[in-house]
Amino acid sequence: MNIALVNLITKTADLPKGRTAKNPVPDSDDDLNITKLAKTLASKGHNVTIYISDAYEPTIKCSSDGINIIYVPTRLTSIFPPAVFPCTPSLKTYLKQNGFDIVQSGEVFQMGTIYSNSAVKNSHSKLFVWQELDVLMQGMAGTIQKQFYNTLGKRIAKNCKIIPRSKSAATHLINYGFDSDLITQVVHSGVDCSVFRPMDKDESRREFGLSTDQNVAISVGRLHYNKGMDILVRAAKIIREEDPNFKLILKGTGPEEENLRALIQKLGLADTVFIHTDYLDSHGLAELYNCADLYMLSSRNDLFPFTAIESISCGIPILSSFSRGIESDIVGEGAGIMAPQTPENIADSAIMLFNDPGRLKSMSCKARDLAVGEFDFGVSADRLCCIYEESQ
Repeated sequence: MNIALVNLITKTADLPKGRTAKNPVPDSDDDLNITKLAKTLASKGHNVTIYISDAYEPTIKCSSDGINIIYVPTRLTSIFPPAVFPCTPSLKTYLKQNGFDIVQSGEVFQMGTIYSNSAVKNSHSKLFVWQELDVLMQGMAGTIQKQFYNTLGKRIAKNCKIIPRSKSAATHLINYGFDSDLITQVVHSGVDCSVFRPMDKDESRREFGLSTDQNVAISVGRLHYNKGMDILVRAAKIIREEDPNFKLILKGTGPEEENLRALIQKLGLADTVFIHTDYLDSHGLAELYNCADLYMLSSRNDLFPFTAIESISCGIPILSSFSRGIESDIVGEGAGIMAPQTPENIADSAIMLFNDPGRLKSMSCKARDLAVGEFDFGVSADRLCCIYEESQ
């Protein structure tokens, strides 16, 4: 099959406290999840082209590996911020000229889906929407999103199939009146389970200078207010009172780094909480995950964090105060637990798990099994292909 993957936005924007969203540009398109999925589809004999807004064009371009990446010119950026609504009218022309069998866009509520829908009309191309959003966006964007769902969104849906990336994404669309017959089985965002895999924990800890006989938690992501890592720092202080050897690793970079370091110093946690900002490739990041007994997630506002998938693929169970897709698709499958979003509740839940190593081990096994069975790139690609083929 000749497949177009329309993925105009490649990295989630920071959406802080009413300020203008900025689109973080990736260093390399080789590290993008959509690129890895495309390569998996190409390895199965398909011709794959990815369309990305040129606002996200990186410095380093990936080797082809059987795929083609087109950076589409983005217009009217002062009216349509590329971080939220990249305006790429030439996308319609690109799609029409290439006669794709399959055009897959991301999100019902996205400019790329509007252009894709227009391009496939009166052609043999089939449109699919790989839906991640499972909640209304904040502020005015959410108001527009709701109005869009009730008008153009439902008209587009009649011409396509919607592939939810989580159970909560499917529920979200059904709750806003989308016909359940137009929604397929869940196909999760993928991860390379051969890279993100369980490793020898003692060796991983020695690599990063950690003791083999302490409880370690990790959180990976942008150091940004929305990620709620300050909540985890405050929880770490409570955990340390019960477990003096406890360590928390925060992996990432971002605008909150200085504030987080100041909070760590203020709470006297310099020997307990470590911020790791150095670049790690996928293999290095997998080894860092393997230092931990527990992955902690406390996002105030987020989509389905990809780091949670990487974590369970390494056999690291999740303690989350952020629900939606995490609760339905990971915790609901026995690979983690939920806790209310306060430092006290998060700390109490972590202490409970650290004091029950048998339960942690059981959750670890379930986490890895879940990742291999539901989240591996190969599984995602196979399920997408089955859905595509059923439409032909």
